[in-house]
Amino acid sequence: MSDQAASSGSPELRTLGDPTGATERPEGERIFAGRYRLLGRRGRATDLALFEAVDALTDRRVALKIVHPDLCAAPGFDERFVAAMHDAVRARHPNLTEVLDVGESTWGGRRVHFAVCENLTGGSLRDLRDRGRQLSPSQVVMIGLDACRGLDAAHRAGLVHGDIRPANLVFGDDGRLRITDLGVAALVGRAVDGDVSRTDIEQAKYAAPEQAQGRSPGPKSDVYALCLCLLEAVTGQLPFVADSAVATLAQRVDRLMPVSADLGPLAAVFERAGRPDPDDRSSAAE
Repeated sequence: MSDQAASSGSPELRTLGDPTGATERPEGERIFAGRYRLLGRRGRATDLALFEAVDALTDRRVALKIVHPDLCAAPGFDERFVAAMHDAVRARHPNLTEVLDVGESTWGGRRVHFAVCENLTGGSLRDLRDRGRQLSPSQVVMIGLDACRGLDAAHRAGLVHGDIRPANLVFGDDGRLRITDLGVAALVGRAVDGDVSRTDIEQAKYAAPEQAQGRSPGPKSDVYALCLCLLEAVTGQLPFVADSAVATLAQRVDRLMPVSADLGPLAAVFERAGRPDPDDRSSAAE
């Protein structure tokens, strides 16, 4: 690690001189990048592999995210990845997942980029919904305030998440909310950017109207997506959902967020955050 990285506490952006990828040890252990012992894979995604791992240097459990080699081979991806990770480190905040290390290694004989983050084991907002839990307005306010603080820090650092959804709103053992995949989501997700047919249904459910129209997401797109997440958490219903991704995206264009007055003071907050025109929406700071 460079002196600058060591003194700042920021992870080193490095290229391994002799990348080994995931190697088998006699005991059956798999070691990635010569440092991370893989414990198990979490979930299944097309563009990103997420593992729980142990950092052999610190004996700390971490979350290891490995970008699909096809994406890593795309022209210009190396530069975009390094720039995005630098920005993610610079946006460090208690409500953003801490980035511990980033680098390059090999996987299955192919070059890949990876990011190592703090290991969060408190579950996500998606987990709460999957268990049928509906949150109270006061709980949603607390979660929303934490999420907005994290988004504001990211936006001030020049970053747009671009894929806010309940699965990316994750709690630590301390109960504090963190936004995950900042920097990574915009790079590896099947973003709604010019070709709405490329998005999947889960991403479409929380996309902003401007994304549905083929425009790149901005800070106000993150606010709209967060509004949908919180509205679903408190009401148990997610508006604008149709049978396909394309139809789901079309449902929200030029339409006001359906907010019930029964939500009390939250109704006005949701109404402004969920306006179809991003220029009319509140910011994360507001």
